Amino acid sequence: MDSPILDLISRAWWLLLLRGIAAVIFALLAFTMPGMTIAFLIIYWAVYVLIDGLFSLVASFKGGTPTPRWWLILSGTLSIVAGAICIANPAIATATFILILGWLCIFKGFVELIGGFAAKSGLFVIGGILSLIFGSWCLSDPITVAELIIKLIAAFALLAGIILTLLSLKLRNRAKGL
Repeated sequence: MDSPILDLISRAWWLLLLRGIAAVIFALLAFTMPGMTIAFLIIYWAVYVLIDGLFSLVASFKGGTPTPRWWLILSGTLSIVAGAICIANPAIATATFILILGWLCIFKGFVELIGGFAAKSGLFVIGGILSLIFGSWCLSDPITVAELIIKLIAAFALLAGIILTLLSLKLRNRAKGL
């Protein structure tokens, strides 16, 4: 079956190979140096929650309805504060990341739960409940949670790297025929 996209990807098979190798290297580093991995993830997560918080604040001020939006404002503010703390104090954040994550999930879960009931949105209620459960788990056993998160990310990266590498070799063979 000929496909222009498949032809294009086949010609660039080596890029998939590089991505696969990079993923395998990341996985091996995450398995052997989990401290470095958690430090990287903290910065990545901090940037994510800052952006998430900004989007929540923008969403709270957009729109023309007089609906109460206090819960979006509070949720966005909590995200921005948590992200800023992690970026401003990376050493402290590394030592307390799972605790910060747990408390943020509990606060945001509570706010989303109340906001979900106020907005009559079952999905916000479900999201709030899940945030409360995850936050409680983080606070109950932060070391196990940190170790598990790193191992899950490393396992995913290893699997993705192997798949990308195998796919690149298959596409290399196809590229020879083009």
